[in-house]
Amino acid sequence: MTTPNASITDLDFASIKNSLKNYLKSQTQFKDYNFEGSNLNALLDVLAFNTYQNNFYTNMAINEMFLDTAVLKNSIVSHAKELNYLPRSRKSPKAVINVNIFSETLDTETYTIPQYSVFSSTYLGQNFTFITNKSYIARRIATNTYQADNVEIFEGQILTSFQREGFIVDDEGKLRVYLSNDNADIDTLEVFVNAEATDDLNIFTYAKDIFGVEADSKVFYVEPYFDDRYSIYFGNDVYGIQPKDFEDVRVRYRITSGEEANGASAFTATFLENGTITCTTVAAAAGGAERESLESIRFNAPKSLQIQERAITSTDYEILLKQKFPTIKAVAAYSGDQLDPPQFGKVAVSVFLNDRTQLISSTLANSYIEYLEGRSPIGIEPIFVQTKYVYADLEIQAYYTNKFLDKSIDELETLIRAQVQTYSDLYLEDFNKTFRASNLSTQIDSIDTAILSNDVIAMPIIEYAPILNIATNPVFKFESELIKPYPFDQSTGFKDYKPAIQSNEFDIEGACVYIQDDGLGNIQIITSDITNPQIVRKDAGTVNYNTGEVKLTKFVVESYTGTGIKIKARVKSSDIEAPQGRVFILRDQDVKVTLNLSDKTGTKTSAGS
Repeated sequence: MTTPNASITDLDFASIKNSLKNYLKSQTQFKDYNFEGSNLNALLDVLAFNTYQNNFYTNMAINEMFLDTAVLKNSIVSHAKELNYLPRSRKSPKAVINVNIFSETLDTETYTIPQYSVFSSTYLGQNFTFITNKSYIARRIATNTYQADNVEIFEGQILTSFQREGFIVDDEGKLRVYLSNDNADIDTLEVFVNAEATDDLNIFTYAKDIFGVEADSKVFYVEPYFDDRYSIYFGNDVYGIQPKDFEDVRVRYRITSGEEANGASAFTATFLENGTITCTTVAAAAGGAERESLESIRFNAPKSLQIQERAITSTDYEILLKQKFPTIKAVAAYSGDQLDPPQFGKVAVSVFLNDRTQLISSTLANSYIEYLEGRSPIGIEPIFVQTKYVYADLEIQAYYTNKFLDKSIDELETLIRAQVQTYSDLYLEDFNKTFRASNLSTQIDSIDTAILSNDVIAMPIIEYAPILNIATNPVFKFESELIKPYPFDQSTGFKDYKPAIQSNEFDIEGACVYIQDDGLGNIQIITSDITNPQIVRKDAGTVNYNTGEVKLTKFVVESYTGTGIKIKARVKSSDIEAPQGRVFILRDQDVKVTLNLSDKTGTKTSAGS
């Protein structure tokens, strides 16, 4: 028998069958055999299919052996476990409320709101249950009236006061508990060994690592199991007490619907009979999240091994916060000496949420800092800095031809505006991002065959919301070289003058004004009068044309429209980099689109805006 001369790289069914057929044809016995119309053809089909199936199975099985190529969730979770990474479970949204209680039957100085008291909320047509995770003291503020401030409530419900979960005992007598519900928020896990609800002596606490754990420590550990569930194990009397197989081990935890209740802000409660309970919302429900996605596990597991729950570099802060708080989209961490004024020995942290409309309350900000404090080096204090933004004033001149136009001008403009927002979503809306006009221009050209070309002119905008009628000295850093204009000459007026810095209108001392530079490095305040603008103040601040830093002095504003005063700059580069600690966002309100018809001779005439 001769050795088959077949390609082992042919893995599809047709190629495998063809290789088998060519091998048989090379044999004397089958030299003139008609394979297409014979029973042997059916046997070749079976052999080829069997080989193809083995190839496919082997390829898939080998892929599942590596984190980078695994597809099945159980495989990815198993690899994460090898890296000592615990995939994130569902997280309960948290709201903060003030609770006012009135009852004619109460006549004490305080009233205790019990642990696991139930609050209800209806949000987006769905009913949600919130509970307290501890008891709160409401103090008497008037006759039969009590109030508890800043009560934290969490969406979900406690899974049976003491639910006996499934457990097994291995060959060595070690007990392991498996959680039965895949909607568990594992941050709320409590484990009790031979304990009643009031017995604190046998409560085991959750340990994320073995540092500081001794043989007699009452701790438990958590690791991922199959199908989005988790298992609990113990320290084998080496890194914690190991319960015996005959001991009664029970768990308690909260199950949650995840991100669905984010935004809930109206709450009611009936935990007190013969009384009236009124809830005032301090912070709407936020922080709820779904369990971690496969791609997130694939990305975070190796990095979690690198940082070891310690925040040393700026990347460490980013990874830690995004793991703990899944609603965070991006994190900026930088030295406090870069703040104005500098704060030495501190790390400034800003976050950008997936829902950019959500306000980062002081409660949420404190949660970030509390989590980081135990993971930062000694002597380094993390502080939270509210996220600031940089926008762009976009002027888009698009040229089109009627030859390929099958849409209206308004539809074409709508498509261009949608593409701008897509560009913002995909390439910006993060810290340390750069707007590249050429990339956006290329994407606009590809929208429709009728668009021949386009020009994109962008000017960065920093929005400032001052406290009214209070003198401030704000500093704005564009961190780009500005186009320095010729010195302003009052004799020639403002008509043709192109400043490097200019704002929209606001009011001071009863006059409508705006600011702009004079070409000599000074900021002026000018009345917004089309026919006869006047300089109100020549020394309102300074501008550095090389660095793009603008400083205003004794700046007092009486009123302004919108969310803030827009200060825009004419920069030399068409690529605009977001300043330190700012997120770059393109807003439709800052975009001006002009569509121009291009004739056959190449001349361009305006056709719409």
